[in-house]
Amino acid sequence: MKKLTALLMLVLTMGLCILPAQAEVERSKLLDAAFSMLEEGNDFVRRYNEITGAEVTATFVDGCPYFFGGKADDETTLTRLFSRAPLYSKREIWEQTRFYDKGSYYLYGLDCSGFTQWVYAEAGLPKHDSLSNMILQYGKYGKNHVYSHRKGKGMPSYDKLAENLQVGDLLVAKKRARHIMMFIGTLRDFGYTEEELPELAPYLDYALVIHCGPNFAYTDRIQAFLDAHQDDSYYKGVKTTDGGVAISIIGVPFADAPNRGSYGVNDFAWFDMPDGYKLTIWDLPNATSFCWFRMNP
Repeated sequence: MKKLTALLMLVLTMGLCILPAQAEVERSKLLDAAFSMLEEGNDFVRRYNEITGAEVTATFVDGCPYFFGGKADDETTLTRLFSRAPLYSKREIWEQTRFYDKGSYYLYGLDCSGFTQWVYAEAGLPKHDSLSNMILQYGKYGKNHVYSHRKGKGMPSYDKLAENLQVGDLLVAKKRARHIMMFIGTLRDFGYTEEELPELAPYLDYALVIHCGPNFAYTDRIQAFLDAHQDDSYYKGVKTTDGGVAISIIGVPFADAPNRGSYGVNDFAWFDMPDGYKLTIWDLPNATSFCWFRMNP
């Protein structure tokens, strides 16, 4: 009996030794705030809650919409954003842009920096500077640049990048325009495995970011919301948005994604997650400038 017990222990020990270590996301005020702006039923939020014991719930039923110029940094803008939550408030557009038609109403939300500044404020942390200053004022912010496009600040390979980042690090990058995102961990940190995500198996350790920007999944989702509330006079004539708060993966080649499409002026490549979530690739290799910015180096 003792020999059998010893043999079983040996087999179990050997089995444990060959299993890869499973990293786990840790709870943080930054993630609590950021994830509250995702849509109801989001699987990343579900996993975050299960792993950390958090109880994050969606502020808005279908996630926080993208709104160019949208902020929540004073009493007026906070009220405008949250006054009807978990439903949405609206705002009239005061000038014609490539995003909006002047005089039309859209659901109010945040833009990319409005989102990250709100997340940091909710976590009790200082706001970051303008995106141009964060990238270009190297004399002031060089110490905050974990990596950047500048000589001597190059990144490691994408499969090693996340090892050197901290949750809350900000990615500021420019393609057509500057955009800001926040590092949240990796797929493996949220408990995803090769068996669950065979197409993403090579990329389980690639960096994930949460951000507020163009995202094709929001167009249909918000239009469905508006259709469902067509009898509510408040939403009469309100137009859908073309983006919102979402999670993307960094560094995966567009060619490796099984899904591609163009929506508006943006090209997207994405993976369909088991729950139907569209995990988009953010194309950092084609950015003309960028920095991974740590607020407290």
